[in-house]
Amino acid sequence: MSVAVRGGGRVAVAAALALVLTGCSWASSTSTPGPSRSPSASASWPGDPTQELAGLRAAIAAPAQPFSAVLRTEVEDGATTARSTGTVNVSDVQTSSTVRTSDTGQTYLTVTRDTAYTRTGGGTWRTSPRPAEPVLADHRPAAEALLRSDPGSFRGPARIGGLHGGTGFHLVGRLPVAQVSGFLDATARERLAQHRVPDCATDLLLDAGGRLSRLTLTCEADGYRLRSETGLGEYGPAADALPPTDL
Repeated sequence: MSVAVRGGGRVAVAAALALVLTGCSWASSTSTPGPSRSPSASASWPGDPTQELAGLRAAIAAPAQPFSAVLRTEVEDGATTARSTGTVNVSDVQTSSTVRTSDTGQTYLTVTRDTAYTRTGGGTWRTSPRPAEPVLADHRPAAEALLRSDPGSFRGPARIGGLHGGTGFHLVGRLPVAQVSGFLDATARERLAQHRVPDCATDLLLDAGGRLSRLTLTCEADGYRLRSETGLGEYGPAADALPPTDL
């Protein structure tokens, strides 16, 4: 899958928090993003665990639709903390526009269909080919892996906060680092490898349509602990990102 963002200006995608939606073939859309509206936000839950699990499996398997969403991420390991916020758009490609704030300052990144625009602090924009990695990792393989490892990882229906949150699905379990590495930047992956962290406690919240609401990873070994949180909200129609207006 690929992401697209319309926006430009001073907001850009955080280079260290590149995420990706993979394995999807979606139709492109250029409509203006609108307010979030979960596809099944008012779904009635049967209260039957078997039916609830079947509903989760169906939501994960349903064809993905193009979207835009507000993206928020945070990664901290006791020594450093980095937060990113912005917009991600997913259609036939992924584009995005976010700002990343860390202990060393702010980095703006805009990823269009063919170019990445990066600016650090009050500096000038630099251009480069768009990253090979996707902007936003597909969460569905992680959900499927949790269910394969232990059907009991599905903890049932859960409320999703926000104006259009509704009711979603909650999964909890452990996954090898390799199965969640798409949600971690290169620095985080390197640190986990250095500390020989084998797996991560995975807390995954999906909305009623099977879309990602929040993914929290807690990865620790030998006294080292890294926590990563990725959240999406305010879903709307997808729209390609434009280059920054102040190049």
